[in-house]
Amino acid sequence: MKTNIDRDAPRVITDTAQAAHRVNVANGWWQERERLAAQGKEAKATVILAALGLVTSEVAEAMEAVRKHDPATWRDTATKDTLARELGGAVVRIMDIAVWLRIDLGQAVVEEIEANATRGYKHGGKAA
Repeated sequence: MKTNIDRDAPRVITDTAQAAHRVNVANGWWQERERLAAQGKEAKATVILAALGLVTSEVAEAMEAVRKHDPATWRDTATKDTLARELGGAVVRIMDIAVWLRIDLGQAVVEEIEANATRGYKHGGKAA
């Protein structure tokens, strides 16, 4: 299957991720994390795991938005605590981690989409 991904997509994703990270650095979220991560690879892994826990929290909040709010509100990007905003929060946290780790998230996303395109209909017989 051809994915037809815009050739600028990886750059746009990566540039947006860098902007998200700059905001989080300016807001003080990385000063302590950097200090801890400098203590060694186990400490760095702990920082990453804690940051991934925040991604999980955002996904859980998205689930709560689905459970608690009318579906008519799910796409509302202007209002806090909506499905759209919680999904956005998860993406921003993922972007933040990727930039800190110097992962080219844009290229990683494109590679994953292209790999998925080769896997076929419900590959592996999975339910979801």
